[in-house]
Amino acid sequence: MTQTLSQQYLGRAMNAVQDYLIQKLLIPKIYFDAEWNGLPVHVLAIDRAGSGDVHAVWFMYLTPGIGIGDISGLIASKLQEMDEEIRSLPSHYRYIAVVIDDPNARKLNLLDAIISKALAEDGVGRVGILYVDLSKNDASVTELLKAERFRSSKALVEMADRFVATHTPNWQIPDEDRL
Repeated sequence: MTQTLSQQYLGRAMNAVQDYLIQKLLIPKIYFDAEWNGLPVHVLAIDRAGSGDVHAVWFMYLTPGIGIGDISGLIASKLQEMDEEIRSLPSHYRYIAVVIDDPNARKLNLLDAIISKALAEDGVGRVGILYVDLSKNDASVTELLKAERFRSSKALVEMADRFVATHTPNWQIPDEDRL
């Protein structure tokens, strides 16, 4: 696959995840290719104009034709890699978005091993798994494993406020003044 084509697929996936978060959150500000606490995040959403929950999404782009069992294995490996970086990243919700342009991938069932690896060590929080289907005209997102809220802190809320104050979102609800 050419670099341009894979960039287009990831761009479509980012838009699909953005639409998913717009539907899920109250008043989100959504950022593409954000750097959050020193780590790159494909899609970052901060709800309620920066004073609420932080949602961080990382993408796994898989090439078409990969077997369903292989996808489950790759997700498990990604969750294992995430232990230090993503699990310790200050955010309320964390997701892996599996992106593949293959209609057969919709049959993906998550193994118990994947589900247990998605949990925080103390049980407070779970990494959500999203499936981004690019095989149709309109890209869509299916929640395979619901994300659960990780612990919060005053520092996390302050970090979100600073980020919102210094970064321009890719998408936000317009201010009432501008309506």
